[in-house]
Amino acid sequence: MRAVRVKTGKIASMAGRLAAVAVATSLFAHAAVAAPVDSTSPGGPRTDEQVKALALQWFNAMQSGQIDRSQLAPDYSTQLSDDAVHELAQYLKDHAYGTPPIGTQVLRSRAIGEQTFYVVKIIFPRGDAASMMFGFNAGGQITGVTFTSMAGD
Repeated sequence: MRAVRVKTGKIASMAGRLAAVAVATSLFAHAAVAAPVDSTSPGGPRTDEQVKALALQWFNAMQSGQIDRSQLAPDYSTQLSDDAVHELAQYLKDHAYGTPPIGTQVLRSRAIGEQTFYVVKIIFPRGDAASMMFGFNAGGQITGVTFTSMAGD
């Protein structure tokens, strides 16, 4: 498994453990297609449906290298460089992630202190998957994002 990580702060220490859980989870669990979510107003804890929709939005945004920094916690926005975002966009292009995902599944969520972490499986039409981990603060802002291929590339 090759991982490209875009993370900082407390989310970094949890990334390895939660990514391992995502990989160990069955790749053939049923998936749900996410409904659109209003991502302009985080306003507190997120539901699984909102997280699944956000994962699709962020995957598409990361492919283009254009993320919505208004969704990020101020500290994370400051630490997440434009170069890191462009590097991930290039990785997605280089590894044939051009096919739009067909759905998402929340594999795990866990609250630690004032943050909540979600591991979300992104499902592609050709049968493979990728994993994203999000961290959110109590206000619903993103405190970190990690992307991991589940294809073993």
